[in-house]
Amino acid sequence: MAAPLSNALVWKRSQELAGATRQFDGVRLLRCMVPAPLARDEGDWKGMKKSSVSRRAEPAIKQPPTPDSTLYDDIEAAWLAQRPDLDLAAACTLLRLERVNQLHEMRLQDIAKAVGLQTGELYVLLALRRSGKPYELRPTDLFRALLVTSGAMTKRVARLQEGGFVLRVSASDDGRSELVRLTAKGLATADRGIAEVARVVEAVTEASGLTKAELAMLDRCLRKLLAVRAVKAPKKSGRLAAAD
Repeated sequence: MAAPLSNALVWKRSQELAGATRQFDGVRLLRCMVPAPLARDEGDWKGMKKSSVSRRAEPAIKQPPTPDSTLYDDIEAAWLAQRPDLDLAAACTLLRLERVNQLHEMRLQDIAKAVGLQTGELYVLLALRRSGKPYELRPTDLFRALLVTSGAMTKRVARLQEGGFVLRVSASDDGRSELVRLTAKGLATADRGIAEVARVVEAVTEASGLTKAELAMLDRCLRKLLAVRAVKAPKKSGRLAAAD
């Protein structure tokens, strides 16, 4: 059985997991699978003031980072020991999938930063680019395609317009409606961004050792998971039922 995680390591890894965004509630709940607080080793919290815990300060004593694969193996082993009556293998697989998405988002942040944008702004340019000439969409189509609120999309478009990446034009079929269109600068930035995405993803998959056949199988499996939307947790008075 894998050695239990120390509180310091659990704290550190939970902070990493907390950075994920735009993920549905079911996946967020999986973070609760991190083992409950274990007995503290004196060295884990040595040198910390009581008030520093509330400020989420890092422990004074550093520990070498645990590889992601080992971390989730430890989580799975811990739950197998604590609740052998439950089959949580699939849940741990989804935890790993969530982490893969987090790492991908981090890489996208770097790409967006390299072209002078935030990640959400790069998403807008890429959505317009893939729409084809004349590279324009209604704001409604944009926020639905990117799964964000209309308010968030309004702010993104405003920043992009200020930077000269997009402009607003009247729709030819309805003068009262507006379209968001790529400028020459926006088109060049989108092409540069998507080329870098392709390069980075290719490097990651090559480093992972995944074959084309394995990637195709993974894609088929993910499509099956994405097709499931109607599963809800049991509720009691609007909240998860508490144990009696």
